[in-house]
Amino acid sequence: MLWTNLLGFAASVCVLATFCMSSMAPLRAVAICSNVLFVAFGALAHVYPVFVLHAILLPVNIVRLMQLVVPDRESAAVGVTSIMLARLLESWITEWWRRARERRELSGLNERDRHDLGISRCDAQREAQKPFWKA
Repeated sequence: MLWTNLLGFAASVCVLATFCMSSMAPLRAVAICSNVLFVAFGALAHVYPVFVLHAILLPVNIVRLMQLVVPDRESAAVGVTSIMLARLLESWITEWWRRARERRELSGLNERDRHDLGISRCDAQREAQKPFWKA
C-alpha cells in the first residue's frame, strides 16, 4: 500500500506543479506525467473514477501538446491523430464495461449454470475478482 500512496502523492505533486507553470508546453508535459501517474494510482488503488478521468485526460493532453509543438502545416495530422486516440479510448472503455458486466454476471451464476458453461466455482471466482482492465 505504501507504493500506491507514494504514486498518488507523486501524481498530486505533478498537478500542483502544473498550477505553478506559466507556459503551455511544459504545463502539458507535466500534465501528461500526472495523467500517467494517476492512471497507475487509480488502477492499483482501485479508485476507478480517478482511473477513468485520467485515462480520458491523457490523450487530450497529448493532442494539445502536439498542437503546440507541431507546425500549422502539419495540424491536419494532429487532427487525425486526435480522432484515432479518441477511437482507441472509446474501444478501451467499451471493452472495460463489457468485462465488468460479464464478471458481475459470472459472480452471480449458480452451480448449474457454471456446470453448463464448464467453469468451476474457483475459476469463476478468480475471473470475477479480476479488475476490469485485465484481460
